[in-house]
Amino acid sequence: MWQSYLNGLLVAFGLIMAIGTQNAYVLAQSLRREHHLSVAVLCILCDAVLVAAGVFGLANVLAHNPTLLAVARWGGVVFLLWYGAKALRRAISPQSLLEGDGNG
Repeated sequence: MWQSYLNGLLVAFGLIMAIGTQNAYVLAQSLRREHHLSVAVLCILCDAVLVAAGVFGLANVLAHNPTLLAVARWGGVVFLLWYGAKALRRAISPQSLLEGDGNG
């Protein structure tokens, strides 16, 4: 039992500590003060739902249903491509380096 508890704590710590796209987005929204509280609450709720789904066997359901697995896989691909394209567009735009460009 303690081994499972320790594994869970280590996984949770690793998920929180890693600065991924979600954490970077929440930080960016907070720094710009654009809907920072609603974004943080939404991310917390989504994380709780995903953790609960993982705990209660979503992986098993996906392993036994190739259609759902494909939807989850390609949905993730589409989301990450869209998110990456938006980030690339912001990085390339000449306004991205201007201070006080009206976003704050």
